[in-house]
Amino acid sequence: MDIQALWFSAEAFTESEAQDWAQDHDFLSDTVRTREEEGLITHYILPQFEPSEGKEGTWRTIADDFPEGVSATICEREMESKAFSTFELKTIDTEQRRISGIASTPAADRDGDEVMPKGATFTLPFPLLHQHDHERPIGHVTKATVTDDGIEIEAEIPKDTGLSYVEMAWRQIKSGLLRGLSIGFRASKSEPTRTGRKFTAYEIFELSAVSIPANAQAGIMAVKQFDAEPFDAEEHLFQLESKKADVLDRAAAAVTKASKSIQSKRIKK
Repeated sequence: MDIQALWFSAEAFTESEAQDWAQDHDFLSDTVRTREEEGLITHYILPQFEPSEGKEGTWRTIADDFPEGVSATICEREMESKAFSTFELKTIDTEQRRISGIASTPAADRDGDEVMPKGATFTLPFPLLHQHDHERPIGHVTKATVTDDGIEIEAEIPKDTGLSYVEMAWRQIKSGLLRGLSIGFRASKSEPTRTGRKFTAYEIFELSAVSIPANAQAGIMAVKQFDAEPFDAEEHLFQLESKKADVLDRAAAAVTKASKSIQSKRIKK
């Protein structure tokens, strides 16, 4: 659970005192909002992130752990999923199935947001997923180093897992069907920009191989192997089936979205 906002009673704190208390207790917030009743301020509210980022059904208010006049709203926070910059897949080790590369210069994604490499923190190893599906991990990121040019990443996809989805993801990466990489992270600091938001401090929880990254520049640029492989008819058929499955998945997602939209309009009426 994360603290979404601190609430300070206006009877016990002034606005500046609320800000000082939050800063002294390492609470990150650059915004002060107020709650009013009959034209009078009852509370100063210091949010750490927007309520829209909290998961439904997880909200609580706590006061016992704070001094008189201070309370907090807490919830489980949704993770952001963003791709950033180019990623070149340099090597494939056929024994350990290790991939390596670098995520470089940041650029605004399709949502107008920027994710700054220097703001990243993480704990190794963290999961390598397929399409941000947390129920289907395909490997682990074993090395990640922040440099001036970006984040150098090394990941491993195990062999002989007995899991068909791991083999499918591996083949899709090799064949170039999965050309994007995207990070799943939780932001601790961001600032507004002309087009969206710039994430300057965040914790990475996972890296995903994706077909359509949020950032148009985020992609697996090349697959370089030590030995050229002969034409594999089974592999070729697999690629065709994967493309077909991808089209069907997109169509199903579109139908689901349209159905939800229709249901929402009916409820509003």
